[in-house]
Amino acid sequence: MNQAKTRSISQDKKTVPDLSVVLPALKADAEFMRCIWAIRAACADKITFEIISVVRHPETFNGLEAADLRIVPEDQDHPGIYAAMNMGLSKAIGRYVYFIGQDDILLPAVVKTLLKGTMGKADLIIADVFWGTWRIFKNLRSPRSLIWRNWCHQGIVYRSEFLRGTGVSFQEEFRTQSDHYFNIVLTAAHRATIIKVRSCIAWYSAEGFPSSYEDSAFRSRFPSLIRENFGLM
Repeated sequence: MNQAKTRSISQDKKTVPDLSVVLPALKADAEFMRCIWAIRAACADKITFEIISVVRHPETFNGLEAADLRIVPEDQDHPGIYAAMNMGLSKAIGRYVYFIGQDDILLPAVVKTLLKGTMGKADLIIADVFWGTWRIFKNLRSPRSLIWRNWCHQGIVYRSEFLRGTGVSFQEEFRTQSDHYFNIVLTAAHRATIIKVRSCIAWYSAEGFPSSYEDSAFRSRFPSLIRENFGLM
């Protein structure tokens, strides 16, 4: 990534953006527009980026596509947040990829975080997030910390080539904790190079579906998942 100021938007398809932001969304409401403009405010004139929004109701997004924003209709045969994240990942062309919810806000610290990660040739760049209205969630660098709790994915930037090389995807049978599975397999089974940056790169609303429901399928699979990847339990 060029440290000098670069164009935020490129219409040249041969240009590889520094960052692809994958944004699953239900409809084009004020919350969605706040998320889009926060991404632009954080990244514009600092890095090149693209936003890929995989949407449930595409008719509400008419007229919103732009050089930096692609609207991709959700696969009606495979609905759900993790299917949308997989679809967004398959469309991403950036060197790094980041997943965000429409009720979250990306912060300007993401630029410095991305720069530090690329300089260190990181597969995963781990940062922190503001969580709700009352605390900071600190993602711990060690993959073994995933035995006790997941990383907040709004604090993770992934190297796209690494993800493509592993072939790991979000497992759609898990309703709310497929990202926990994703992080465990990436870091334990595929030995990701991880860099931790002590900055908050996003505000996570902590009010979405994953925060409200226990994932019983994941909890049943969790002991064998930890045993297979960490040799415990």
